[in-house]
Amino acid sequence: AHYCYPLPDDYKYKQLPKINKFIEKWGNVKSSEPEITSFLSEVENEFILTMKFGATAIHSEVTCEWQSEQRPSIRPDFFVVQPNGYADIVEFKLPTIDKSFVVGSKNRETFSAWLNSYISQTRVYSTYFDDPNNRRWFEDKYGFKVLKPRRWLVIGRRHDFDSDVWREIMLDYRDLEILTFDDLIDGVVTQFYR
Repeated sequence: AHYCYPLPDDYKYKQLPKINKFIEKWGNVKSSEPEITSFLSEVENEFILTMKFGATAIHSEVTCEWQSEQRPSIRPDFFVVQPNGYADIVEFKLPTIDKSFVVGSKNRETFSAWLNSYISQTRVYSTYFDDPNNRRWFEDKYGFKVLKPRRWLVIGRRHDFDSDVWREIMLDYRDLEILTFDDLIDGVVTQFYR
């Protein structure tokens, strides 16, 4: 029950340069969101998401067509398939935040409109999978299941979200977690150094 599968001795030495390259990619203010997600979707870099989210597979930019209503197709950045065969959704935004994410007066704080628009985008992804026709079509087409997915929004740096207020507001959201780029990297790198 307490067995830990050891990584091959040279595994971390092969992967750490890729993590450094990823940090350079998102650390460059000229990098776009598609450039960042494209880097992560390359086969040799998928380990970053599989290790962070405990996933067995990663699927990027999968088109989801609505089956029961006329709506534009959606394309979440990533589906991370868990060992149980069900996938969660990971959406990336840029690491640089030049605006306040909390607005409102004392005791009435809320997330700003720009952050709420990103959260709403992930909500639509979840709504898509509430429809059994969409779920059935999706599973037949792509071969994995999505039901009540956990939504991950990767945005900003840790210092952008260091107040207690954002955590309090965050607790109002069901099945949503905001993850910073620092948290993403730390979640992978710490596994190499335990």
